[in-house]
Amino acid sequence: MKVLITGTTSGIGKATATLFLENGHRVFGIDIEKATIQHKNYRHFVADISKKEALPDSEELFSLDIIINNAGIQTGTEEDIKTNLVGTMYVTEKYAFQPNIKSLLFNSSVSSLTGNEFPTYVASKAGVTGYMKNCAIRLANEYKATCNALCFGGVLTELNKPVMENPSLWQQIMDVTPLKKWATPEEAAQWCYFMTVTNTFCTGQAIDISGGERNCQDLFVWE
Repeated sequence: MKVLITGTTSGIGKATATLFLENGHRVFGIDIEKATIQHKNYRHFVADISKKEALPDSEELFSLDIIINNAGIQTGTEEDIKTNLVGTMYVTEKYAFQPNIKSLLFNSSVSSLTGNEFPTYVASKAGVTGYMKNCAIRLANEYKATCNALCFGGVLTELNKPVMENPSLWQQIMDVTPLKKWATPEEAAQWCYFMTVTNTFCTGQAIDISGGERNCQDLFVWE
């Protein structure tokens, strides 16, 4: 199948692209950075998804089977909303609503369900979760395609290093995480693969994948 994944130079996006390639799929990546994946079945586009005019017009991107909206940032500023929500909407509206589409997936966040973390980040991801439900209705009605959001808790990525390397903060997070660990990018990739390739019936769902992280708003609303 032909798969578009945003944010493929590192973290969950790179791990997911690698998994799809290992399983024989054709993968297209969009990222603000240059490619870090070298594979005969991988094509990379350098673009900032928050800029509508920057999205590529390659003919291959208009006959996709799967789209995974993974690209995102966490700055605690309005840039979170521009990239995580508005940019994700730009990608989706440009490429998702086409006859070949079988599955659309969003990388949201458990923050969209609990309200924890930076206000702008929470708002951006809550918007993604709500937008997913709108897309699920449209895609089911028109193309019989699935559409879901994965609401990850902590994942061991470069983006999260400041948290992972702060012993006090890390311990506070583990105190409210029953499984006492964060997911690896490879574990997250398995969820992305399952929800877009294996799954054909679950749709319109925001799935909590946080290791059981409890709502502890006073702890995690960061200024």
